[in-house]
Amino acid sequence: MTEWHTRKLVVVNGVYDRDSASDGRSRYGAYLRQHAEDFRDGWTDRPTPIQDPAEFAVHAWRVATAPVMVPGYVQIRPDLRSVTLHRDEDDGGLYADIRIPLPHSHISHIGGHTKRFPYTWQDWEAERSYEDTAFHRLVEPRSTKRPSVLAEVTVRVPGGAWAGLPTPTAYEGTVLLEEARDAVSTVVAYINEDAGPMVETILRLAVRA
Repeated sequence: MTEWHTRKLVVVNGVYDRDSASDGRSRYGAYLRQHAEDFRDGWTDRPTPIQDPAEFAVHAWRVATAPVMVPGYVQIRPDLRSVTLHRDEDDGGLYADIRIPLPHSHISHIGGHTKRFPYTWQDWEAERSYEDTAFHRLVEPRSTKRPSVLAEVTVRVPGGAWAGLPTPTAYEGTVLLEEARDAVSTVVAYINEDAGPMVETILRLAVRA
């Protein structure tokens, strides 16, 4: 069981990945094989790996997380909606988006005065888990017959200066798995370091409001 804390947003679930692998080695490796085309350079006649570490990291992260892998090779803290990795359309630099659902109690304070939303407006619903008691997953209400107001905030952190991302040398096999693991582990560390304090601050201020 992962021991989450306020600044830990994502972790690599390596033990589960190995223990649940159909080939006895890695579930993540099996999913990488299914998405091998994503790691090939589409601009060359001969099959070669993509050259850009940022592009490689984006593909490796996408395969490692939901909805591609469920549960993911990368485990996301239950109270977060998603943690996704992207490239800037202008310069190709990395950035990560962390989506945080905010219950009505966190956003109903306007001008220092508490203003309750109508009780008929549905809110995020807490999905209790026996695995964690501090960070509950918030899910959409089951009923679509009543109006809902589902608020969330996105924390975006730039990754253009993230060092240590591997330059890919393979588009398949064991080398691809190892390089994808390295890329994902590097991104996990940076997201926790850069975005963790921001998410902690947002949730702390929201509760105090």
